[in-house]
Amino acid sequence: MSRMLMDRGGDTPVFGHFGATAGYAMAARRAMHEFHTGPDTWKHIAVGQRKWAHLNPQAAMHDKPMTHEDYYNAKWLIEPFRLPDNCLVNDGGRACIITSAERARDLKHSLVTIMGMGQHNPSTDFQQATYLAGPTGARQASETAFRMAGITVEDVDACEIYDCFTYTVEITLQDYGFFRPGEGEEWFSGGTIEPGGRMPVNTSGGQLSEAYHMGLTPLTEGVMQLMGRGGYRQLGSTTNTKEPEIIVCSDNGAILQCHSCYILRRW
Repeated sequence: MSRMLMDRGGDTPVFGHFGATAGYAMAARRAMHEFHTGPDTWKHIAVGQRKWAHLNPQAAMHDKPMTHEDYYNAKWLIEPFRLPDNCLVNDGGRACIITSAERARDLKHSLVTIMGMGQHNPSTDFQQATYLAGPTGARQASETAFRMAGITVEDVDACEIYDCFTYTVEITLQDYGFFRPGEGEEWFSGGTIEPGGRMPVNTSGGQLSEAYHMGLTPLTEGVMQLMGRGGYRQLGSTTNTKEPEIIVCSDNGAILQCHSCYILRRW
């Protein structure tokens, strides 16, 4: 156990600091100071994604509805994070197949293309990080991906965002340019990311409410939605949302230390 803790964070476990939740809690606490975010913003993310999970029979939290009051009454794990701010811990799997466009033309199913991609790794040492309140690697990764795709955020129909914590969703979308620092609560309020919302986010329930399949949770959900395989949660008339043509997906590693952005398009 002592070796595992030392490998996770050098000598910081001696002072009671170890694990991903503690690291992200520090980042979130700094963001609360920098641009006045916090639980009033994150409740919209947790509850919104739970509503998507309610439409996903395979989601771990499918039959466990949650209200804003439930969110506030949930127990603390590491402040400022309550239990619903944290991703699930479970087994499972998602997969997708990538091939050339030439080969894909012979396949019988509807297809999805990769319009753009980008990656940025701002640091290898959390203790030396200067980006805890952003910009994280999401900004440069998304700039590369959007430039390759030749589009802007205005062209995006939905987002599948790596959501190890609610704050990760907020800072990623902020660094992608969907809203400016300090505008998160207003942007998320009113059901923005929920079924029927103007910008659906994490339509399977995500890692917060479906399952923790790491980067494949958002990536394969984007593919499934663009292929029209979402079932009860399918974007379009089924969920009173726009039929998707372009979906942005993200992946994130360590404590905001690396980031990947993918832009997918229905073919």
